[in-house]
Amino acid sequence: MTIAESRLDRFDLFEDLGSQELSFIAANCQEIELGPGDILIQEGQVGRDVYLLESGSVRAFRGRTGSAREGVVLDFPTILGEMAMADPSRIRILNVVAESSSRLLSIPIETFLVFVHSYPLLKEKLRRLIAARRAELAAKMTCSVAA
Repeated sequence: MTIAESRLDRFDLFEDLGSQELSFIAANCQEIELGPGDILIQEGQVGRDVYLLESGSVRAFRGRTGSAREGVVLDFPTILGEMAMADPSRIRILNVVAESSSRLLSIPIETFLVFVHSYPLLKEKLRRLIAARRAELAAKMTCSVAA
């Protein structure tokens, strides 16, 4: 199945890219559908893909449980699994489970990294996203420990 580049338009990460760049990314995507409770990412595993959440929502959390009070809910459109790109070992630091029926696009990390290194603006946006997610996670973990 060929992914239309127009499906990437809703992601802020790609807003400054042209048609040729979007075509390259779209050509390297695969579609994934998840149902509520389906696991997308498991903490401790090696990450091989980055995900673009096109519809639905997911919960990201640490540890073995994912109760309604733990972690953070991420709604579409957003990128998931990006933190593994910043770690050479690619070890996942969170679990990600579908909260609702969700549709995602999957891109191999190695392919995405080649693309990111070719486009400095995209690299900077991704760097800022990773920093923001790390800060959000640190704040959430600090609140969980204090409670």
